[in-house]
Amino acid sequence: MILKLEQDTAQNDINITIKYPEENRTINDIVSFLKTYDTQIECYSKKGIKKVNASDIYYIESMDKTAVVFCEKENYQTNFRLYQLYEKLSNRGFVQVSKYCILNINKLDRFKPLLNSRMEALLINGARVYINRNYLADIKRKFQNDA
Repeated sequence: MILKLEQDTAQNDINITIKYPEENRTINDIVSFLKTYDTQIECYSKKGIKKVNASDIYYIESMDKTAVVFCEKENYQTNFRLYQLYEKLSNRGFVQVSKYCILNINKLDRFKPLLNSRMEALLINGARVYINRNYLADIKRKFQNDA
């Protein structure tokens, strides 16, 4: 991979061009990550309201009718429903892994098979998220399309 950075003071915004010989999972992962960079979710905590970049989110879980956004070290709540967040983030590298959880595949370290056709997703920060067997086919299809 060749990375070229060029400063242009006449430019008002960042312009990214990706040239590749054929589309593959690496290209799709890069595009997915770049799309998450400028997508923000309004969240809140005891400290106040904060806009969290989608690229900083590891997973989002619905608990007690509240969506909790899990980042590397901090957790936030949001007023959005899980289905609304999934609609906003599904083309940004997020996949639904259970009825109550969506996961940022850009933060995935590896999968680990469990009993009863379930799997465990191990994230790069050490967090573990369980994948319900009803969502395995969709997740596999997502990875095959990105390969």
